[in-house]
Amino acid sequence: MDLFLYIALAAIYIMVVHFAMSMKGETSVFLMIGTFILGGGIGYFLGSYATGLLGAIVITLFLW
Repeated sequence: MDLFLYIALAAIYIMVVHFAMSMKGETSVFLMIGTFILGGGIGYFLGSYATGLLGAIVITLFLW
């Protein structure tokens, strides 16, 4: 998985969760974006964006 695919999957996940699950408030959207930026950094340092994506999804579900 490369960076472009990571960004695309993260954007799709954020849109699905925000619109389909009807998350309210702008703060939660900024927290989710920040979480995926953190997940991208973790994925870069570990050498696997898939690990960063999975970590960001799990953290997002905990924050929800």
